[in-house]
Amino acid sequence: MLYSIDKAVGLARDLADEFKIRLSNGSGLNTVRQAQDAQGWPMIFLSHNGNEAEAQPVIALRIKNIDVGATDIFGNSTLPFAPHQCEIAYELTSGGAPIPTIPDYTTVVFQVSRTGVIVDEEAIANGTAVTEASMNAAQAAGPTLVLKDIDWRNSGNV
Repeated sequence: MLYSIDKAVGLARDLADEFKIRLSNGSGLNTVRQAQDAQGWPMIFLSHNGNEAEAQPVIALRIKNIDVGATDIFGNSTLPFAPHQCEIAYELTSGGAPIPTIPDYTTVVFQVSRTGVIVDEEAIANGTAVTEASMNAAQAAGPTLVLKDIDWRNSGNV
């Protein structure tokens, strides 16, 4: 499948820079780490003092294209330059609440939603660290919440 990660990488770079400013000197999330998943899509891990272990406040983001059934001139499937989605994942407490604080989580959702991407929220089960593997499992089970911009014009495929 043909796809370009350029827009996703640029968006992740901009978001990481914004998070470094917004979360600096915070008592909650204060560390920003960029990575790539197994398919090359950019990921951002937000944590407290770099601790991404289980039961720690961690929010992970992954930005990627959405498969809308597009094909190239040869009939091969392809992912278009837009639209994109951003998965936002966090671990739940034993009581079912997010481990990151509400102000930290709200800051992340606010910053991501301003970019015009579709936001997929993924709650990771208590006792499971927020990693690419746990995000893949949560995505396969279905996102907890999907936020779409009401002004996003599309063919109805997303």
